[in-house]
Amino acid sequence: MENQFRSYEKLPSGKSITRTPDKDGLLGTETHGYGLLEIAIKYEFDKGVKIDEVYFAKKRMVSRRSYEKARINYPDMPPADAAVADLGSALLREIRAQQRQKRAEREQRLAESEESRFPRPESTNWLRVIAGEKAHLVVFASRDWKVLSKESTIRTGREWMQVFGFHGPPGSKVNVAKGFEIGFEVPGDRDKMLAVSKSLLQEVVNYVNHPPERTYWQSSIRPRPKRTRREPALAWPMVLLPLIEFLSGLTEPHVKIFNHHQ
Repeated sequence: MENQFRSYEKLPSGKSITRTPDKDGLLGTETHGYGLLEIAIKYEFDKGVKIDEVYFAKKRMVSRRSYEKARINYPDMPPADAAVADLGSALLREIRAQQRQKRAEREQRLAESEESRFPRPESTNWLRVIAGEKAHLVVFASRDWKVLSKESTIRTGREWMQVFGFHGPPGSKVNVAKGFEIGFEVPGDRDKMLAVSKSLLQEVVNYVNHPPERTYWQSSIRPRPKRTRREPALAWPMVLLPLIEFLSGLTEPHVKIFNHHQ
């Protein structure tokens, strides 16, 4: 398939080659690969001259060295060119450096918080409400908080997340919808937390008892009947009631919340 924007070629071996021109009509990028980035190499050109390469294996960006190891199983994949920049390696180093920095920042926030007095949960998604020497742990899964964030029938979901620190400390720019890993201590208003938890409990129980129908189609040449997939159980109907009981037994108007989710 060829047009003025891109050319695509599929070889008998199964390898595909895609070429895209730049704004001047010269070759801008060229990609050789198998499947959906099972292995691939992408060339970048400037005025028709190759300037760098990016490598992929097992559906993710890899270094030049990792690409060469994977290329052993694909004889017609072109070798990496050591004479040009390995853009992927530079990006991977930057990503790893950012990950190390974020991990260190999370550990520092944890060490400076009231949460540091308690054992670390094994789960990666949890929050703890702390009132002096009293504390209550809520453990959930990433799907649980994503349902609250995205499911329109659970109207109180986003408000509950806001009250319980899913957006980080006041003034922060945490993007909850993208699932960035969080580990912040935030102030909590007991009355607001209690009221919104009671409302949320009613909504999630109704959601579980009357779940919206999810229809999934199987891709096939032959038409097949649609199938309905059963959704995993939500944690909220089980964890909200003990949380409500804990908040109801407190006398402190203000508490601390340590929220950690990803």
